[in-house]
Parts: sequence; C-alpha cells; structure tokens
Amino acid sequence: MKEKRILFVSYTAVLGGGELCLLDFAHAYRETSQVVLLTDGILKNRLEDLDVKVEVLQASRSLADVKVSSGLASLKSIGDLWRLGKQIAQKSQDFDLIHANNQKGFVVSAIARLFGGAPVVWYLHDILTSDIFSPTNRRIAVTLANWFATRVIVNSQATGEAFLAAGGKRQLLRTVYNGFNVEKFDQINDNQKTLREELGIPCDRNLIGMFSRLSYWKGQHILLEAASKLPDVHVLLVGDALFGEAEYTEKLKNIAAQDSLKGRVHWLGFRQDIPTLMKACDAIAHCSTAPEPFGRVIVEAQLSKRPAIATIGGGTSEIIENGITGLLIPPNDPQLLADAMHLIFSDLPATQRIVETAYIQAQAKFSIPSVCQAFEMAIAGV
Repeated sequence: MKEKRILFVSYTAVLGGGELCLLDFAHAYRETSQVVLLTDGILKNRLEDLDVKVEVLQASRSLADVKVSSGLASLKSIGDLWRLGKQIAQKSQDFDLIHANNQKGFVVSAIARLFGGAPVVWYLHDILTSDIFSPTNRRIAVTLANWFATRVIVNSQATGEAFLAAGGKRQLLRTVYNGFNVEKFDQINDNQKTLREELGIPCDRNLIGMFSRLSYWKGQHILLEAASKLPDVHVLLVGDALFGEAEYTEKLKNIAAQDSLKGRVHWLGFRQDIPTLMKACDAIAHCSTAPEPFGRVIVEAQLSKRPAIATIGGGTSEIIENGITGLLIPPNDPQLLADAMHLIFSDLPATQRIVETAYIQAQAKFSIPSVCQAFEMAIAGV
C-alpha cells in the first residue's frame, strides 16, 4: 500500500502528551510527510533528531495569547488565523491530507480548507469539557469539525464521548490510541541498580515514580500524601512545571520537606530517558484529579514491565483492567493510593502476573505498527 503523504500541523511546540504522539506518527511517516509548527520550541529539535522534515510558520503574539478557556478573546486573532490558513492551504497541495494535532492547529487547518487545502483530519487529544475549554472555543472547534473535518480521530472512547456531548457528529469519529516504539523499552536493561545508586535512592527501598509535568490536576500532591503514610517508600518525580505553575511546585516542595517525607522525594525535572528511569522504579503512579484523555505514562509503565496504579476517569479504564493489567483507584484519595502501593509492593506474585499481562497487551494494542494500521483504516473511513 502506498504510504500516505501527510502534512502534520501543530500549534504547540512543547512536549506534552499530544506532541509526543505527534513525534511517533511523524517519524512513522517521515519518508513522505512533513510537520509544520506554528510556534518554535523543543518539539522542532526532537523532530529534526528523528529526521522528520519540519518547518516553523511563526504565529503572532495575539494568537499565542489566546487560551482555550478565553472565549471571545479568540476573535482578535482572526487575521493571524486567516494568514496561516492561506499558507497551510498552499503547502498542503503536495499532500494527501492535513493532520491537525491540537485545537489551534485544527482551526488553522479548517481555514486552509476554505482556500482549497487538502482534506483535514483532526487528532483530538483533549476531553472537551467546560473545565478546560470556554463554551465559545468549544463551539467553534466542534462547528468547524462538523463542517470541514474529513475525520475526527480521538485518542480514547472517553475523548470521543465528550466530542459528541459537545455537538460533534458521530460519523466523523474514529478512535486511534497513541502509538509507542516498543523496541525503545525492550532494549533497556530491567536492572537499573546502578542508576538508583547514582540518584541516591536506596536499592533496598521500594521506589514509586511519577512522570508528568508538575500540575495540580496531574496530582503529584496526592502521591506525596500517600507516600507519607508508607515510611519505607521513596518517590521519584520526573517533569517540570510547563505552564507557569510555580505556586503548585512550591506547594509540592513544602509537602516533601515535612518530617514524614524528608529525604524520600527525588526531583529530576524534565528528562528524556523515560524507559530507563521507569525501569529504575518498582511501580508507576498516575494520579490525575480530573479525567485523563488517554494516559501515555500508563502504557510506558506497562512496556517498562512495571506495575501501574492509575486514577479512574477518562481513557485510563481503556488501558487498565483493574487487577489484571494494573490497579485503578478513585481520584483524590491518598489513603486508597497508599493501600494500592502497599498491595503492589507486598504481593509480589500477583504484581508479577499484572506486569506480564500488561506488557503483552501494550505490545499488541499500542505498538507503532498496530496504531498506524488503525490510523490508515480511520482515515479511509473503515
């Protein structure tokens, strides 16, 4: 089958979950495709490292200032959106389709259709709720999708249900989970004793890791409160505050400084060696306080052969079957998280069964080849 020629369009150039997904897709289609970013950032460098063709069309300050929760403020950026839409339409003439990877990227791509651009597929990575999106911006996005999108691909059924609830057309929807490079995890040694020693983490203590930007809704405070109830457990926090959440970071530092946790919380900031760091842990926590659209960290834990504990809500239940491929707990409950951690660390035979089952599922369900096949079927309307 002839490989699709795809023009990937992304507004954001930081490395959130949607951008990591874009990296994998763009790399898979790198021979025939190209990425256009509307802001510069680390994503451009990562794409270039993977030999993906990438170009930056710099958006204006007015568009950068528009937040998905800002409502009518988006109207002030219409001139910039129009300009970028014309440019994307022109660039898309050599491609089979435009793949819009986020909301602003999709709005620009929808405008490109007005100027004769290629068919547009919106890969929706967010649950369209009023907690995150203003009613106006949600209405604009869904209306443009209904009018101009050939397909709306969602990263979980939960994301799809939110799109429908916001007024989206069911016939546009296809679910395609995030894809992962399985080999990247398999080539890492499961024994990371040396790394733990380098990080100053005792090898005779259980270590639970959390891999996410530092943000209240990601729930690092829940993990720290749970760990404070288990005196022998150490915590590894990997990630930075991406969107100016300095106040929350300070709160976490204060919790970690309490006598009940002192010396047991290890801060690594932003890192790229995720598989290695996960294999240095004994378990991985995913503590989101609000429904998670997908949950990349959970799959990464499964591919790292480490048990995952995740909060119920959104796409997590599509990745974890409780007690079979991980543990699911209600959000915002440090005591239940502590109980789950104790179970994982104390019942080693049961934990090993979970790890083995989860690894097999992750390989079959979330590998790049299987996800690309699902993507091809989705854009073909199957």
